[in-house]
Amino acid sequence: MYAADLHIHTDVSDCSMNAEEILKLALDKGITHLAFTDHDTTDCAGEHLKLAEKYGIRAIPGVEMSAYDYKKKKKVHILGYGYQTNRQIEAIGRETLKKRTENCLKQIEILNTLGYHVPEEEAARMGRTGVYKQHILDYLVKTGQEETMFGEVYHNIFKNNGPCDFDITYPAAEDVIQAIKADKGSAVLAHPGQQNNYSSIHRLTEAGLDGIELNHPSHRKNDRIRVEEYCRTYQLIMTGGSDFHGSYEKTRTELGGFPAHKSSEILFLS
Repeated sequence: MYAADLHIHTDVSDCSMNAEEILKLALDKGITHLAFTDHDTTDCAGEHLKLAEKYGIRAIPGVEMSAYDYKKKKKVHILGYGYQTNRQIEAIGRETLKKRTENCLKQIEILNTLGYHVPEEEAARMGRTGVYKQHILDYLVKTGQEETMFGEVYHNIFKNNGPCDFDITYPAAEDVIQAIKADKGSAVLAHPGQQNNYSSIHRLTEAGLDGIELNHPSHRKNDRIRVEEYCRTYQLIMTGGSDFHGSYEKTRTELGGFPAHKSSEILFLS
């Protein structure tokens, strides 16, 4: 049996739950195979593999790398699976994590000038590998400064041209793919329907792309049809996953609710 969720985040990046809590839930959901894909870091990957084995669930090392297609001017997320080393992935990921944390600290400074109160010492404790806006929003809720994670602060300050609606520069998508390949991993384009980056696929395959995420919470029927067509054309595998973030996701998805395509089972055979 192959019931796989290959897109799951933990508290190592921006999920409200830790790996063991997720594995217990995965066991209840009947998930047989999974990959934890924390953003831009392989931290705890080895520990997570051992933990999954304890629960009788097959796991492979995973990561989700943030990138950008500078020719098409599109954000691109690349999932890396089954890497045997991590030097190249970490070299790129560390820089992204550093920039993201610096970006969030600037956002905290702005929030404090707007009358919110996020002490510097609290900011330093946010996140295990870096600070994410979810951590900031969660702190505001827990301290009674905001009613919900995705309420007024999120919509009016972090989004819609609000004072904290600014981002970092990301590595080139081709460089990310090549880093994953150099670490002997498989590179998969995450949720192209969500970021509308189908036009990047040809160039990404030239860089070494191995697959495309078929099933994802943001994908509708037409997205799945397009992914299938691209995968047939370029002979790519198809994956899938819930993109699970626990309560740190605006639209909560069910773990295992977007299972990986059968063709992705090859990732577990190497």
